[in-house]
Amino acid sequence: MLITIIFLAVPMLLLLYFVFFAVYNYAYAFGAVSRRRPPTVAARTDAAVAVVIVSFNEREVIADTVAACERLSYQNKTVIVGDDSKDPGTIALLRGLAAERGCVRVDDVSYAGTDIELWESESFVLFHRADNVGFKAGNLSALERYLRERGFSHMYLLDADWRPQADAVERCLEVIDADPTIGYVQTKRLYHYGRTDHFQRCVALNEEACYLSDLPGRQRLGHMILFTGCCALFDLQALYAVGGFQAGHLTEDIDLSNRFYLAGYRGVYLEGVANVGEVPPNYKAFRRQQERWAIGSARTFRQYFLPVLRSRLRPRTKLSLLRQNAYYTAALGVEASMLWSLLVVALTTVGTRAGWAVPATGATARIIAYALAPLALSALFSGVAPLVVTTVKKREWINLLYIPAACWIALSVVHTYAVANIKGFRDTAQTWFVTPKTNRRKGTVPVRAARRMRAVNLVTLLALASTYLAVYRDAPGPAALAMVIPYALLWVPSMVIASLKS
Repeated sequence: MLITIIFLAVPMLLLLYFVFFAVYNYAYAFGAVSRRRPPTVAARTDAAVAVVIVSFNEREVIADTVAACERLSYQNKTVIVGDDSKDPGTIALLRGLAAERGCVRVDDVSYAGTDIELWESESFVLFHRADNVGFKAGNLSALERYLRERGFSHMYLLDADWRPQADAVERCLEVIDADPTIGYVQTKRLYHYGRTDHFQRCVALNEEACYLSDLPGRQRLGHMILFTGCCALFDLQALYAVGGFQAGHLTEDIDLSNRFYLAGYRGVYLEGVANVGEVPPNYKAFRRQQERWAIGSARTFRQYFLPVLRSRLRPRTKLSLLRQNAYYTAALGVEASMLWSLLVVALTTVGTRAGWAVPATGATARIIAYALAPLALSALFSGVAPLVVTTVKKREWINLLYIPAACWIALSVVHTYAVANIKGFRDTAQTWFVTPKTNRRKGTVPVRAARRMRAVNLVTLLALASTYLAVYRDAPGPAALAMVIPYALLWVPSMVIASLKS
């Protein structure tokens, strides 16, 4: 009897965990259909705004991004490149940009215990560290002290490949000045790709779903708004109040979002302001990028779970913040589901052939399984809804044909996510992977392959295929097909991609 209860309880608990995430996917997709514009006030012209570009050996894109920032229509701005490059070509390029803009080198400068190569003019600053100590957050932590000294009141933050729309700063100031509890305004990120860049289109579709479905849905429902790492305007006094960027964090964005909300500030999403940037150039770079995000998110989940749970945040804000922190842990649930399914099928097959009773395979268990199947499939396909909303809002109808491939690519990194979660929970020391930037130039971009992960993916592919065949062989008919086909259509292509491309 106890074994039967376990056989029923484990999948039901896993299903509840998946349903938790699925409910948010559907709610945000539905909420994103109608836009909720944040309150605004008249645009300011006196705020001293630092337009900060974070750079690390990104020679291909940095000059064009600087030029795009200089085209911003807001007048009282200074473009600042916070650079950690070691590549001599990138450093020479940045020094050339500084010289062209009349910058003067300031000697004997040190911030946060690090010597800084500083070039300054009224409208442009090069802030170069000799090493990437503390990663991107370490760069920004040192730069914060410079911004405080120079009296800047706001910072519009960009990664090296992002080009903002011309009036981005004015539109953000209109929002952030409307409420003193707003710590940052996150804006929309869109991605460029060519007509034949099929992989990039699929990755872009997944990423843009965050900005056309997820964040608009949060804004509409009054949930927590995530700072996504760049393309955001900060009130610097609020940033200093919550402790600023914490050097060494792989996902400084999620870490900072938690601290803003726990300190009584909040974020706002501004869908009407767009920035255009790049997705990873190939699958290996994509996998490495996702690994870094998952490691940092797991560390954040461990660090802030209890503080968020014990906080006095409104329940909907608290739950949405917990969901954000736990986002990548869904991969651990997927791993548990796969292992459990393999175990059940193995026991059922062996038990049936050996003539002994297998727990939880009677009529009651079948009824429960068929009753829960629609719920399980709804949770499984919840990731499709944001992609459909994104396609409709962009009116790029060809993307409907790319949705299956986009789902397969997203699911193909499940093992990467699972291992990354373990590393994040253990706070394993990591290096910083810089996603390669090409500025839309064609050519091979070398990224180290993950041979062990490829082997794990191949074993998973063979195990899943064998399991699906065993289920259908032991219980042939429409009912078995209805149970097996949806999972096979998602997982088999995903594992084929992961086995070939990791």
